[in-house]
Amino acid sequence: MKNVIFEGSIFLHQRVGGISKYIKYLNKGIKKHSIRTKIFCPITVNENFGKINSNEIFFIKLKKIPRFCTELFYFINNFFTLIYLKIYKPDLIHFSYYNNFLLKFIDIPYILTVHDLIHEKLKLRQNKFDKSKLIEKASHIICVSNQTKQELIKFYKVKKEKISVVHSGVEQKIYKKDKKKKIILFVGSRERYKNFYNFIIAYGKSKYLTNNYKVICFGEVAFKDKELNLFKKLKIQKKIHFISGDDEKLNNYYKTSNLFVTTSFHEGFGFTPLEAMRMSCPVICSNIPVFKEILKGACEFVNPYDQKNIKLKMEILLKSKKKQKVLIKKGLKKVKNFKWDNCYYKTSKIYENVLK
Repeated sequence: MKNVIFEGSIFLHQRVGGISKYIKYLNKGIKKHSIRTKIFCPITVNENFGKINSNEIFFIKLKKIPRFCTELFYFINNFFTLIYLKIYKPDLIHFSYYNNFLLKFIDIPYILTVHDLIHEKLKLRQNKFDKSKLIEKASHIICVSNQTKQELIKFYKVKKEKISVVHSGVEQKIYKKDKKKKIILFVGSRERYKNFYNFIIAYGKSKYLTNNYKVICFGEVAFKDKELNLFKKLKIQKKIHFISGDDEKLNNYYKTSNLFVTTSFHEGFGFTPLEAMRMSCPVICSNIPVFKEILKGACEFVNPYDQKNIKLKMEILLKSKKKQKVLIKKGLKKVKNFKWDNCYYKTSKIYENVLK
């Protein structure tokens, strides 16, 4: 039986989110294919890390990392990870994030999953993680969508033979419908590429929406002054609410929301809209290439640059019970195309090929 370590830096970087969820599910399910796995992250801030799986190893769980300690905590994690690698002696490492530090000290093959290339696509300022070294030296690269694969080839000149597209999965358990609570749900960060402002302005300019529905923003970071000032300007400050928490809490909001909206300019996959569909929540999303690849036929598409279009589509859908029922039915059918078992199987085959 082969031993695989998931490098755990994403669990220090991300309290909640799609990448950490992807690694957790792989760690939990790929053992079905005779692969022994562990995630090692000595210090974590992740809400869901270590709750279920005994093979998720950590020493300390924090609510957040003080800014002045970020570099220190990353160093501590890397230091203990190196010690653990010496003890455990895995056959393969699967990187959870762009952690170049370990490259200087490892001499075994590794896999890298690229979830998106948002910074490259939108020409945003790159973070401190240098992707190019890990991408260049990886034994194989997994992309979570065909769109991400094409962007990886474009921006990093990676040979297509080195890349496999493996769609992430979505839990298949279907929950009973809960009573809806007049909620429009927005999930995740509100960074510029998420296009939160166009969504909020579209909502704020609709008397029908503001009179009948509140907006729940579920994520990690509370509203900033700039956002609060916008709410005040639109006179909707009592209608917009920030919530944070773990997956269980998020699932409750999926179940009780009348509509899920994501107006991103760019994404690498579509975790949150698929999760909403699984919870019988109708979805409106941007007409960007990756959402067309993943979600086509099961949602309403909008032009993310057009506030009037976003406003109109939300109004039309929320005024029509018939349209909502049709989308819910199509969404539940779409979710069946993204089973974790498919992801486990394809990923295990990549491991096998690398270790031949």
